[in-house]
Formats: sequence, C-alpha cells, structure tokens
Amino acid sequence: MALMGLDVGTSGVKCTIADDRGGVISEAYRAYPTLMPQPGYFELNANQVWDATKATMKEALSKTSEKVFAVAASSFGEAFTTVDKDQNVLTNFMTMTDIRGTEEMERLKNRISDEAITEKTSLKPALTYSLSKLMWIHEEAPEIYSRIDKILPGGAFITYRLTGGIASSDYALSARTLCFNVHAKDWDNDIIEAAGLDARIFPKPVPMGTVVGELDPALATELGLSYHDIKVVIGTHDQIAAGIGGAVDEPGIACNGTGTVDCILPIFKQDQVDVAVNASHNYPLVPYMDDLFTTYAYIFDGGALIAWYKDTFGRSEQHAAEVTGQSVYDIFDQEAPSEPTNLLFLPHLSGAALPYMDPYSKGAMIGMDRNTDKGTFFRGLCEGLAYELKVNIDTMAEGGVKINALRATGGGSVSDLRMQIKSDVWNLPIEVMKVKNAGTLGLIIMGGVASGIFKDYHEAMHAMNTPKKTFYPDPKNVAFYAEQYEKYKKLYRMQKEILQG
Repeated sequence: MALMGLDVGTSGVKCTIADDRGGVISEAYRAYPTLMPQPGYFELNANQVWDATKATMKEALSKTSEKVFAVAASSFGEAFTTVDKDQNVLTNFMTMTDIRGTEEMERLKNRISDEAITEKTSLKPALTYSLSKLMWIHEEAPEIYSRIDKILPGGAFITYRLTGGIASSDYALSARTLCFNVHAKDWDNDIIEAAGLDARIFPKPVPMGTVVGELDPALATELGLSYHDIKVVIGTHDQIAAGIGGAVDEPGIACNGTGTVDCILPIFKQDQVDVAVNASHNYPLVPYMDDLFTTYAYIFDGGALIAWYKDTFGRSEQHAAEVTGQSVYDIFDQEAPSEPTNLLFLPHLSGAALPYMDPYSKGAMIGMDRNTDKGTFFRGLCEGLAYELKVNIDTMAEGGVKINALRATGGGSVSDLRMQIKSDVWNLPIEVMKVKNAGTLGLIIMGGVASGIFKDYHEAMHAMNTPKKTFYPDPKNVAFYAEQYEKYKKLYRMQKEILQG
C-alpha cells in the first residue's frame, strides 16, 4: 500500500510516496521564488505553488507502480491565498513577513481588545497573522474582496485543488489567522465582525486527518493515473505534521524539529496549563490530535546558524569534504572539542524568536581568548542554540508545560555532537528517530489512519517511526552547563541595553 505526503514550504514543495511501514518509495521536489513587488511585500504566486505541487506528484508517481490510497498536504502557517466561486486565484500568498495590514491592525485593536482576542485565539494580536492582511484586501482592494469565495491557508489551498474545489482547513493552520477560537475549534464571529469581514469566506474547520473527498478526476488524468479513488485527507501546519511523524503522542513528550528553524513541540492537555501565562510569553494553544494540545517554541537560527558558519568560516572544511566524500557537517563535529566550552553565544543573527519576539536583537559571543580555535567556536555556537532553547523550556514550564523527554527529527538530529550538547544543557533524554524527515511522514501517517490501514495515530506513529539512538545527560556536563546557563540568561538583556538603548 502506498501513501502520499505533500510538504509545501516557503521556497519549494516536496512530494513523498511511502509504504505502510514508513519506507520511502519515491520523492520529488520543486522550488519556486519569493516575490517582492514592493518594499515590505512578500508573496508566493499561488498558481506557481500549485504547478510545482502537480509536477512533484507527477514525478513521484512516475517512479512507482504502487497504487496510492491517500494524500495529505502540510504547509507553512500564517500565509493565505483567496479564490473566487469559479476556483480562480485572486491573490498571491501573503507571507507572515509581509507588512501590509499595519494600519488595519491598529483599527482592529480599537474595535476589540487585545485581551479579548488573546482569550479566544491564545495569540497576541500582531501583523504576523493573516487577519490584518485580509482587512487590507477588504479596505485597499475592495474590487478583489467582493469576488472572494474563500480564503485558504497554504495546505488548505492544496487540498482545495486536489479535490477540485472542497474548501476545508485544519484547526492548526486555521489557528494562525488570529480569528480562530482554539477553545471552540471554530471561527470566531466576534473577531471577524470587528475586522469588518464576512464569515462566509472562511473554509470549514475540521480536525487534521479528516477525509474531505477524493482526488479530482481531471487532475488524476493530468497526472497520468488510471484511477482517482485516492482519499484526500486534510493535512496541517508543517510543525504539527513533524510532531506526528516524530511519534510524539503523550503529555510530557516533545518533538525537537532540527531544521532551518530549531523548534520544540511539547504535548499536553489543556487543563494542565495556564493558557494566559503561556500567551503572555507568545506560546499559543494549538489543537493537536484527540484531546491533546501543543505549542511552538522556536528560534530562527537553528540549522540556519550552522549553514551560516559553513558559508562564513568553513571553506577549508568544504574543500576537505569534496576530497574525502565526508559530510562537511561531520567534519565540523570532529573538529569540535569533546569537553564543554566557556563561551557564551547568543544565537540572534536573524533576531530573537520565542519567548522574546524581538526582531531587533543581535547575535553576540563572549568569552573568547587566544586559545579559541574554530572547533571551539563551532561548539560554542551549538551550545548557544541549546541555551536559547532551554530558556524556552523553562519559560513554558512556568505556564505548566512540562517536558520529560524529547524525540528529535530533522537534519540536525544526525549530529551526535549537537544532540549530546542539548541533552546535557536541558538535562533531558533525547531519542533520535529513525526517520528524520518527520514532516512528510506525519502526512503519510494521517493517510494511513484515514485509509484504515491503522486503527489510530498511536499505532501508526510507532509502526512507522521508532527511536534509532538515545542520548542521556552526562552528570558532569549537566552541572557545568547549569552554571553557564545562569550567566547566559543575562546575555540577551545586556545586548539589548548596549545595542538598543
């Protein structure tokens, strides 16, 4: 039995076809550009995204004769597109970094209080989310707004196209709009009315993994399929999909997604946490599976920081990798000392994400001397990433989100050095999962459950992904890092005072 997952990102889309044990049968990828029609405007052409998606599906399908039983799609959050009643795209995806809606957000705050919005959505009102940009379309492009039949988050748009026009969105992607009530798991009419929008334009919210229809017959023909009875399953936010693929299914367990962004996704029941405290630190309440919820604790410079080091300082290692056939990242790990460093590095090269949400914060390194070589510097970077995520672990704990162990996925999970540093700094065990590409695996799992191959998510998760290796805290390093961490916590405030005044 074959199942398909579509991971729609901000720079490209990946299609994976896997069997019912999680084994990859075929894959394909297509990139697309980010458009900047004006300063501060950041868009993706929705038709280009769909064309790229179809191309990956066609290529992946051409590599196997297995029949596909189900397909699901995940995507980035916040961004959305709009379509008319004839399914024509009206607007490009406006991404989370797009500045449109600044004035509209201020007007919204005059109509409904920040506290009321946060109580309903668990989000602090911000330009990041979809709502202000929808208001911008309503007020600045009324001729387009009047033609809108539905607004669709990224994954919902792909599902809409797969089914030939069924408009549904899962709870997690809906929750990134700023007008979704996470307690009622439905669109919030009070917020929508305050925004001056029509409730009719929002898609039907459903739990992730819901079968919303079958593959559009015309699309099946275009893809070269002789059948179209493929179940189309509603996917979710890409971080949620990674949690499902990482086999994170019980309170106290968290997924550590080690991609470009380093993210921790803990699982809990709503009555275990103080939603208001978490919201005050920018941790949203996000519906997960069954009666469980999750939140996002992420830093911008995870894998992106390691890539920056490679491009900035790693020319000789890149040359050595070309000669020896080794991974350049393995060489970096080998050059790093085996013992902890005295360095303190603030990994804010792209600004500070959670819990600060400070775009003006900068990176900083202190503690260097003449004995600081490249390997020591590199280990110091890795330690800084771990310290920054520990700030999040500790801050979430204040709101009742407790983490007892983690399951690591993503490209960074292959580094024993980084995994051991995290285990030591966090004083927690970390299981590195067998399948590192957990995002598309999560979608495969959803398709497997929807198709009846598995009775529920728990069975599917543990059948498709299991721990490959476990890292345990080294007591000696735990004690040293605990002292360093107390110093590290002062670094953000010091940098902010010096550079921002």
